[in-house]
This record gives sequence, C-alpha cells and structure tokens, in this order.
Amino acid sequence: MNGEQLFKHIVSGKARGPLASIARAGLGVLSTVYTQGVKQRNKKFDDKSGVIRATVPVISVGNITAGGTGKTPMVRYICQYLETANYSPAILSRGYRAKDNEETIVVSRRGRLEVTPAVSGDEAWLLGKGLGHTSVVIGRKRVNSAQLATATLGSDILVLDDGFQHRQLNRDLDIVLIDAANPFGYNHVLPRGLLREPLVGLQRADIIVLTKTDQVPKDILFGVKQQLLKWAPQAPIMSTVHKPLGIQTLASWERNELPQTAPVGIDDPKFLTVSGIGQPDSFRYTVTSLGYTVCHSLDFGDHHEYSTDDVVRMWSEAFAKGANAIVTTEKDAVKLSQLSAIHDLKIPVFVIPIGIEFTEGEDVFKTYISQVGKKAAV
Repeated sequence: MNGEQLFKHIVSGKARGPLASIARAGLGVLSTVYTQGVKQRNKKFDDKSGVIRATVPVISVGNITAGGTGKTPMVRYICQYLETANYSPAILSRGYRAKDNEETIVVSRRGRLEVTPAVSGDEAWLLGKGLGHTSVVIGRKRVNSAQLATATLGSDILVLDDGFQHRQLNRDLDIVLIDAANPFGYNHVLPRGLLREPLVGLQRADIIVLTKTDQVPKDILFGVKQQLLKWAPQAPIMSTVHKPLGIQTLASWERNELPQTAPVGIDDPKFLTVSGIGQPDSFRYTVTSLGYTVCHSLDFGDHHEYSTDDVVRMWSEAFAKGANAIVTTEKDAVKLSQLSAIHDLKIPVFVIPIGIEFTEGEDVFKTYISQVGKKAAV
C-alpha cells in the first residue's frame, strides 16, 4: 500500500483502530485551518473585485474533490465540439508536474506539439496530442496564459482545465464534474477528506456533470443527485460514463493511430493493469467491462513518475500472476513511452483511450457550450 492508498484508507474510515482514529483527528484539525484559508480566498473573489476578464469567452472545467473525475476526456470532448463548430480553442492548464509551470509555455500550437511531456506534464501533453487544431498553454498564472493564447495563438475561446478553484480569470461557463463513485470526498475538506473546498462552493456551478455513473447502483446515483440538488439547485445535472474508445498497442498509440476493437497480436489476453491515476478502481472496471481478464493490478500513486525499476516490477508481477499482456491508461502511457525499458519488454503493452459519453443531458450541455461560442463570434 503506497502513501496515497494509505491516506485514502484512513480518511475513508476503512482503517480502524486507535492509531487511525488519532490520525483522523489530527487531519481534522488541519482541515479546519485549510477550510478557513479557502473561505478567505473565496471571499476575495465573491464580489468580483479580484477577477480579470479575458478578451474572449472562457469555459471552466473543474471539480470540487481531489482526484480523477474525468477532466481530461471532458476537456477533449468540449474542444472537439468547438473545433467542429469552426472555433479555435485554447486549453489553459496549470501544467501539474511540468518542468517549470512558473513560466507560460505553449505545449501545442493549433494541434502541433512543441514540447515533450517532461516540459508540459502528462495531462497537458496528452490533450495536445489528441486534438486537431486546439492549442494548449500551461502556466501557473492563467491570466498570462489567456493573454498569450488570444494575442499570439489567435484563440477565440478558452477552456480552463481544472479551473473551478482558480477564480482570478473570469469564466462565462463553470462546469463541475462529480465522480459518482466518490462524489463528496468522504464528506470532509482536505486533508481530512478529499474536498478541495466546502460543498457550499457548488453554488458557483453553472452545470454539474456526473461521471462514471455506470459504476454505482441506481439508488446510490439517485441519492447523489438529491444531495446535489440541495447544494446546487441552480445547476442542471447531466450524466456521463467513461467510454473506452478501443484498445491499441503502445507503439500504435505513439504513432497516433486509431484504436482497434480488440488487442492485436494476442488471442486470449490476461492483463496486468498498470495505472498511476486518482481512481485506479475505475480503470480496472473499464478493463473488465470490455470482457478482458485482469490477473493482477499495479496501482501507483496519482501522477507517478515511472522508472526502469517500475518496468522491471511490471514484468515480474506479470510473470508471477500469469498475465500475458500489460494494459495501461493514456495518462500513464505518456510517461511510460519515454522509457526505453518499456519498449524492450518481451510482453505486449496495450493502451485503452477513454472518452466521455453522455447518458443524460447531452443536448442541453451542447446548447450551453454553443451559447458561450456565440459570444466569441460577436
């Protein structure tokens, strides 16, 4: 159990005993301090006095919890929709785990990648790789990124990646993603739970999108919606699932080829799943939902920096557990593809790209996006 898994084991309440109780009490004290800081910061922007408006419309995609809710596939979905409507979007990303996000850096210019994943961070690079003529800019100061995107890249609409808590840049549409499998971060603010801010913050949301709705029973999903109606009665609720777009070899993914409907070159795959994401259970669910056998899983911490030793461990675990193939996420493929050791493995490595599929409210969602787009055309 790595540090992230241990933390979640404690804050979720699964860890029992006096030591776990003491740990939760201590985290509760820190959570109170953190919450006060968040409230003070939000108060600074509530009257709009510290908010700066870009020269073009801004759509924000974010969440209220730490961890994976599906921001990357949602941002990709929005930008693909904007591209088909002949807009020139730019994604503004903080550049988490980038080499230097203090600087404003162009990751991709209208669909052409200009830096390596080591410079940009895996998520920003992945967005740049998977889009047609969308630009991607990273930098801690999103206002500077917005200015660069509009003045230099010719972007006429901006999409804030992970922007709900970044309030300095004004947004015309605030989209909040909620992971149906863990919607409220164990009902505590960091570090006692996974909430980035108290749930009252959902009152700022214009739209709420539930993700991974196929991974929870219908009665649980109904309860989540009722809670959201309580905290954010102003926001329409849409439902989505994470849809596998197919499966492909790591080499095929690197060449930007289209995924296949089945693993090429192997008849009866028995997978070792490898992931360094916020919700590894979600990835295992995806693999098994496609009808594949999962022999074992290696779950690294979110945004894990892979090494040659990790690749050796993958090989050892696959051999020990009877797996004849390895499968990983796109986010992990970004980093793994940079290691020569992964290409030398005598076992096939596959990637499963993920998209967003609406099960409820897609037409309404597109209407909201289109309305923001019309502002760009004025």
